Formats: sequence, structure tokens, C-alpha cells
Amino acid sequence: MIVATLFSRHVAAAEDETDLHYSVYLGGLYLGSIEAEVRQGQSNYSIESAARTNAAFKWMLNWFATGETEGLISLDKFLPRQHLHKSTWNKNVRTVFLDYAKTGEVKVQKTTSRVDPPNKYTPIDPESLANTIDPMTAFLTMSNRLEKGMGCNIQMPVFDGHRRYDVVLTDTPPRYFKPSRYSVFEGQAIGCKIDIVRKGGFPADQDYENNPTANQDIILYSGAPVENGNVVPVRMRMSTQFGMMEIHLDRYREGPVKLVSRISQ
Repeated sequence: MIVATLFSRHVAAAEDETDLHYSVYLGGLYLGSIEAEVRQGQSNYSIESAARTNAAFKWMLNWFATGETEGLISLDKFLPRQHLHKSTWNKNVRTVFLDYAKTGEVKVQKTTSRVDPPNKYTPIDPESLANTIDPMTAFLTMSNRLEKGMGCNIQMPVFDGHRRYDVVLTDTPPRYFKPSRYSVFEGQAIGCKIDIVRKGGFPADQDYENNPTANQDIILYSGAPVENGNVVPVRMRMSTQFGMMEIHLDRYREGPVKLVSRISQ
């Protein structure tokens, strides 16, 4: 049975606690929000996340997702041990539980309220799941590298329970962000270009493969919102067929320090 109680929800001897909240805009229209709670100790970490669409779109699109990851830290590497993801798309509910063995094997349990037709998605090679990480661990790995001055250049094997892909990060020019009512971050941010190399689990429809936005570049900017603070994603930009999508860090808490953007007050 897949149950949330498989997670302890607390990192032993937690030393570093960071809460992040992002607002998502598409063509200047508020689309929804993403939030994450990151707890990092000397040898353990946990991440809880939630994402939802703007309630004003509920009549047309109702999406909500939660995620939980718990893992170990060894030699500056983040190694997931359990990952739980649950999403609701209109009336379809999907749940994924990933269990990671020390050998690198990944066990998958999935439930869904919708049955997809055969061959709707490209096949996933079971052997390609070995030593993969979940998406939240991938972002934590990236932030840790940037905080240590190691740059963006890394390729990470990711499996989210449905799709198997590689996240390829490369350095792109930094950008200075002026004070904004949409964001709590101002200053110089590190730029990372994100490319997704699809391995399996993606729509097999040829129209999707030929979609010019399917391989659209994603630029993610990261920085420390407070002096000597943690380096975290602060802005993301991606062009889509519906306009430019931007994600702004509009709330931030690190220990006792709290920042809130003017638009979120």
C-alpha cells in the first residue's frame, strides 16, 4: 500500500530549514503556485512540495500535486531513499511511490483512476531506472553545486515514476535582477540552461514529437535571497506556444529570516 506515513517528515538533527514559494505566470497571467520545504541535516535531507493551478481556472483546469522525498547525504551526493508523488488532474488521480535500494535498484508502485490506451507512451527500459533520482533531489543537487561554486555543468538521470529522462545543465550568462514587486530576490543570479533528454514514458504521438515547444530551452536563475544564505532557484523563464512562462520566488524563509514580495503581502 502506498501511504504518506512511510515518510518520517522530519530529518534527524536538522540544521538547515528553507521554505520556498513561487508564483507561475504565463503571458503575464497568474497561472498557479509552487511551494517547497527543504530540511537538510549533516547526513539526511527531506523535501515536501505542493503545486496547484489558479483557482480562477478551476472551471477549465483543476490540477494539484504534492511530493515528498527523503534521502541520505554522502560525500556531498544526495541519495533518495523514498519518493511519493500524488497528482490530481481534473478527475484523474495518480499516485507514485518510489523506493530506492542501496544497490541502485528503484522499485515502483503506481495507482491511477484512469486507464490509458496501450502504446500511448514510449516504452521505458527497466534497466535505465538504476541509480536514477527523483526531480526534487535533482533540483537540490543543482542548488548544492551552485552554492559550492561548481557551476551548472552536470547530467542527472531522473525518473519521476512515469517518465525517464536526463536533465542536462549547462552554464549560461548570469543575470542581474532589479527589485520587483513579484519577487523577493534582487541582485546577480547564476544562469543554468536546462535540456531534457527523453528516454521513455513520453507521449508517442508524432504530433507531440514535432511540437516546436517540446524541446524548448529552459533558463533557470539561482541565487541567495539573503546575504550568506542558501542558493536557491529564484527565476525561471521558458517560452511556450501560449506565451512566455515565468516563475518568481515570491516568499522565502531561511531559519528566522522571512522575505515576502509586495504582490504576496
